[in-house]
Amino acid sequence: MGLEVKGLMHVGYRIGAQADQVPAIVNFYKSVFNLDIDPSRPTIPTIPGAWVQLPHSTVKPQFHLMVADGVSPAARSARQDPTRTHIALVVKDLVEAKKHLEAVGVDYWVYSGLVGMNSDQVFFEDPTGNLFELQQTG
Repeated sequence: MGLEVKGLMHVGYRIGAQADQVPAIVNFYKSVFNLDIDPSRPTIPTIPGAWVQLPHSTVKPQFHLMVADGVSPAARSARQDPTRTHIALVVKDLVEAKKHLEAVGVDYWVYSGLVGMNSDQVFFEDPTGNLFELQQTG
């Protein structure tokens, strides 16, 4: 019998080495995702940071395990590699999501047809290089 997993709790990302970077990173997450920051995060003296609150979701989280050694064959470059460690989020409207990223000055790239016909995946990085993927489902 395996572990009884009840749900995805969080994904942890490093956001740099300096505590004074936190406000700028939090601003990025608020302006890009329009998500709340959890005010109940305790002060952790050795790990400054923030906890971003995702909305309640009907999407069932998964782990995507991908075979790649170095830059994957699907990559356009070392940066534009869909096998890099990332978090994928579902958005209501991918066209509107791209417009929003452009409006807030976030560089992104699109993979079309990688996971099936008519599939689009939008990838972008936060200011510290953490990778995100956006998809529209349904």
